[in-house]
Amino acid sequence: MKAVGILNSRQGRKRAWDEMSEIDRVVLLESVRQRRKVQKQAVAIQNEIYRLRSTR
Repeated sequence: MKAVGILNSRQGRKRAWDEMSEIDRVVLLESVRQRRKVQKQAVAIQNEIYRLRSTR
């Protein structure tokens, strides 16, 4: 019963995504893609460093 009340209370609210313009959405998605790419590269570098250190 309590969970139903929580779900129903959200129906009238809009999310920030819904209120963004199409251009803002594209910019946001691209910035997320770039950040994830950089993070993936950083993890790969760290993994390589740890691999090199472990083979000494």
